Amino acid sequence: MPRWSTLLLDDASLAEMPELPLKDVLRHADLVTEQQPQPQALYERWEKQQWSAQAIELGPDREDFDKRLPKAARKMIEESIATFIIGEYTGLDLLGPILTGAPEERDHLYLGTQIADETRHTQLMLRLGEELLGLDPDPKRMLVQAWNMVTPAHQELSRVETEIIRELQQHPSDYRRWLRAVALFHLITEGVLALVGQRAIVNSLHGIPLLAGLKAGFTAMCRDESRHVSFGLHALRQGVLEGYGDDIREIIELAAPIALNIEEGGEVDSAPQGLTMKQLGIESLYRQLRLIGIEKEFADHVVDLSALKPAAEEDR
Repeated sequence: MPRWSTLLLDDASLAEMPELPLKDVLRHADLVTEQQPQPQALYERWEKQQWSAQAIELGPDREDFDKRLPKAARKMIEESIATFIIGEYTGLDLLGPILTGAPEERDHLYLGTQIADETRHTQLMLRLGEELLGLDPDPKRMLVQAWNMVTPAHQELSRVETEIIRELQQHPSDYRRWLRAVALFHLITEGVLALVGQRAIVNSLHGIPLLAGLKAGFTAMCRDESRHVSFGLHALRQGVLEGYGDDIREIIELAAPIALNIEEGGEVDSAPQGLTMKQLGIESLYRQLRLIGIEKEFADHVVDLSALKPAAEEDR
């Protein structure tokens, strides 16, 4: 393993990932985003951080999952994998128009790497669905099975994503609509939902000598996510400086309360004070809004809206 550093995950191989110190995995994306890397630097990180979804050995994981894992842990993993099957596959649809509408050449080049990442993540999720959960091996049928397993809030967020991306597809050169799509996908879906979910899985399996393939895959995805979220924050920071802050706030106000109420995976027991997924998502939201230059008062407002969301759903 490489020498210790605060960014130990940067240089770790796939085989080394299950043994990395937990805090280094959980803090990695925060450290990277705080550096505010530019698209070219993110491209260069991508070239150095390749891994193979096919190289992960899942046979022992299936034995662990079927015979050794407690029932509650199996349910948490099943729900989380179903969510990521939908999320990663949907990411491919969302990123196409975002790539096409990229305002700068460096943005365009970087986004090509993210599409490659989402393809790799989708391939891993399809393998986990088939080889770990026993879902239908046909991707189309598996996606239907996974859709029926995810929470209503996740389904609602997916519908919002479809509407925002459709707008961008119809107006591919509209910078305002491009920023709205980036705010939804990179900041909310990736930065609040996916990153927190990936960390929760890695966190819940820490110290358990089981599911090494699952640990390696989700740790590698955490590293990829640090690049994805960093790009989104870079683009949105520019958008705020150029006067598009209200458009970005509008999308966050719409989507963040939905994302914060997607609580698959439940409590993250070894996180400070036994934080819930929602609490971890709120922390991530505050951090990212600060990094793009949006005031804390707006973040407070969005968090207050998320507290009202469940009651509103009960009234339907």
